[in-house]
Amino acid sequence: MIPFFLAGMYAVTALAKDASTKSLNPATTSTRQGGALFKVQRDGHTTYLFGTIHVGSADFFPLAPAVMDALNQSSRIAIEIDTSDTQALNLLLQHYALYPNDSASAQDMPAALTRQVHALLDKYRMTPTDVVRMKPWLLATMLTTEEYARNGFPKEQGVDNYLSNYAQTQHKPLIGLESVKYQLSLLGDLSIAEQNQFLQDTVNDLEDPVRARKALDLVTLWRSGDLSGLEKLMKEMTSDETFTGKFIQRTLLDGRNPALADAVEKLLKSEKTTFAGIGMLHLVGDKSVQALLRQRGYRVQRTY
Repeated sequence: MIPFFLAGMYAVTALAKDASTKSLNPATTSTRQGGALFKVQRDGHTTYLFGTIHVGSADFFPLAPAVMDALNQSSRIAIEIDTSDTQALNLLLQHYALYPNDSASAQDMPAALTRQVHALLDKYRMTPTDVVRMKPWLLATMLTTEEYARNGFPKEQGVDNYLSNYAQTQHKPLIGLESVKYQLSLLGDLSIAEQNQFLQDTVNDLEDPVRARKALDLVTLWRSGDLSGLEKLMKEMTSDETFTGKFIQRTLLDGRNPALADAVEKLLKSEKTTFAGIGMLHLVGDKSVQALLRQRGYRVQRTY
């Protein structure tokens, strides 16, 4: 099962469902509230770097006191992408994620894969009509979000949404570290054959209880803030010879981390105190965003 690597993948699924045919809830348990928080400093400027998750549960919120304190101290909030311009998002969706008509998808998808997809749609109480215009990469994302939601982790409760709502209610500027176009193009620019392989790998994982469970374990590891555990699990999930395993590690993680580090560095230079939330997997390993910033001479300290 393809985990949650791009905020944009999850942001477009609600719009895509419509095109194809905010929650600050209090926590209800005393369980650790999740994520990992780093304090990045130099020359009297601070950026709080927080590992998010793009799906979630109402009991994830509010975030841990240390994280909420960092949010309160920050004059602006940054997340991977700002999806508030729904008109622009819809135009990008039409270009990168949807076919122009209802018949193109049937022509592009192999018959065996079509049968597998239809079986999963039935499992999630959806019909082929619901996804008829979705390109393979978006269909893979939709199936993944349905599996997370089925297990109690809908995309609407993603931490990015919480941070966006927080910025709005607290009247703090919201900044996108990456553009929506860039994120969607990472998958939308793949050939249809590559997208079909991405979809096939996703379907195979969803049909395999062991692989599907590993992806759900990412939520548990996020909740416990276990970066070492996440690194070990991701190595297991990306070390195979599948197209998707290689693509995730090379493009969606390692390929994006230097630019994300650049964006955080820009925040540090331009504002005294900023809070930046990025997917937790960007904080894993020796090529992580905080590791790159440490190499550039910034003081980096984990505070939660």
